[in-house]
Amino acid sequence: MQRVQSRALTCLHSLVSSMDADSLGGAAALQAAAQHLSTLVFGAAEIPKDEEFLEAVISAMRSLLQMIASKNITQCMTPQQLMSLSEAATRCDVVSVRVNAVAILGITGSTLAKEKGTAETLQMIGSALLQVSTKDTDLVVNGEALDALFDVFADGDEAETAAKNIALLPALKALQPIFKAKIRKEGRGKYSPQQLCVLDNIKVNLRRFIGYLEKVVKK
Repeated sequence: MQRVQSRALTCLHSLVSSMDADSLGGAAALQAAAQHLSTLVFGAAEIPKDEEFLEAVISAMRSLLQMIASKNITQCMTPQQLMSLSEAATRCDVVSVRVNAVAILGITGSTLAKEKGTAETLQMIGSALLQVSTKDTDLVVNGEALDALFDVFADGDEAETAAKNIALLPALKALQPIFKAKIRKEGRGKYSPQQLCVLDNIKVNLRRFIGYLEKVVKK
């Protein structure tokens, strides 16, 4: 049964990626679908361990949440669900699952950053992303976590407060030379040219983002 669900979820991911929100039923339908997918992950006593199923459901969730965010529709995942997702992803051996889980944190966080009273949740998201960016063994996942951090803390009073509370600037300054060295040491031979290109862009964006945070601190 779970294999059938996995195939259906893969189809859903493809549909969401190729259709607009109205064709998929509008805001209410998208929220309902995202909420249903979250119950597939969080409704049981523990996060599913079947990697194919987890990869399919998290990919579909990412697509749905991305569309929801792009239409400024209210997100439907609770902070507890986000943290559970993050913790489950860090224990998963499948890189794409970890990448998509990190992306979901970024999508949700960037939406929450536009709302009032979300600094505490943004701190949780930021801390989780920092953890992944420094401790995950895969550079692609490290890069995705950094990219998500850039999105979450790009702008807004809530994001500024959260960034200060988790000491984001010094953490990224400490990480910067490590990330650069890791790309130089592990990049060639282990990652594709396309992945290396993305990682190089993230490296440049990290430098720029640190510069942005330094200006914010001086305000």
